[in-house]
Amino acid sequence: MALTLKVKKEFAQQAKEFLKEKGWLDKSRILGSTPDRYVILALTESAKQSAISKKFPTAKFEHKSLPLLPPRIGNLKDLLRGILKEKEIDELIKSYDVVGDICILDIPKKLEKHELAIGHAIKRAYQYIKVVARKSGNRTKTLRIMPLKIITGEKRLNTIHKENGVFIKVDLLRAYFSPRASGERARIARLVKREEKVLVMFGGTAPSALAIAKSQPDCRIWTVDLNEDAHRLAAENVRINRFGHIITPLLGDVRDVLPKLNLRFDRIVMPFPEENWDYLGLALRYVEAGGIIHFLVFVREGEVEKTKERILKIAEKAGRKVKIKDVRLFGSYAPRVNRYVFDVEVK
Repeated sequence: MALTLKVKKEFAQQAKEFLKEKGWLDKSRILGSTPDRYVILALTESAKQSAISKKFPTAKFEHKSLPLLPPRIGNLKDLLRGILKEKEIDELIKSYDVVGDICILDIPKKLEKHELAIGHAIKRAYQYIKVVARKSGNRTKTLRIMPLKIITGEKRLNTIHKENGVFIKVDLLRAYFSPRASGERARIARLVKREEKVLVMFGGTAPSALAIAKSQPDCRIWTVDLNEDAHRLAAENVRINRFGHIITPLLGDVRDVLPKLNLRFDRIVMPFPEENWDYLGLALRYVEAGGIIHFLVFVREGEVEKTKERILKIAEKAGRKVKIKDVRLFGSYAPRVNRYVFDVEVK
């Protein structure tokens, strides 16, 4: 038996919206009705009767047992009701990624006891998900690999992910990949012009290079990574998508690779915010006059202008004049810290 609100039918929609706004409507239960034109709404434990009575003075409170709504296939929120509280559901569904047929969860410590039930709910909601895993530690510094624990499903962390019109073979156990950067990869790809020479530093399994090649096939791209597994997957992805005439995957530290290439580039993509400051001077040495550097870094709240000044100082030290053409927010990283992309034009 739970507390319910009995309200006249003509006021039911207004009451429902009011309770939703306050977080007092129990959305997991079916609405009730009576023959004398009343609607019965289930209330949450936090509902304040005094505030509701003030808003709807003719309404009545009763203890009734309203049946649970049947879960809708494909609706994760519905499937998690009864397992988690509403606030916990909202927190959880903002913290998962889908890579191919693998779902990766960021489950708070307090919810780990529910991980198996959560995993099963996700597989019921999304029939194409074959593996549900959760983050189980901190990302490694150099290779950026996130430790994962498989909760349910097939015992593998390799899959094929499709984005921006290309197929990307990934192995989350051995090489970094984030689907959250898909939109930024597409944006940069659209900016590339014919006959440009493009360098992708820390290119991983080559998602940026593949997106560019798909969008602008009349260019040349070099993608560099020091992770042997990422390099192997990048080479395979180039072959799968038939971009061998456009993309050259290279293995090694970009500081060692660039002097051997003896090239200057029209565009340099730097998608490694943890290390990018250490490599900006290098990028400035190898970009053509009039070229663009897409520089991704972490920025504390309110420090965008300070970051611009730091970029200008590094450019001055490298003997290059630059203009910051665009600054784009690229998601949050930690409390009061966000990722930003600075599009830096080099004179």
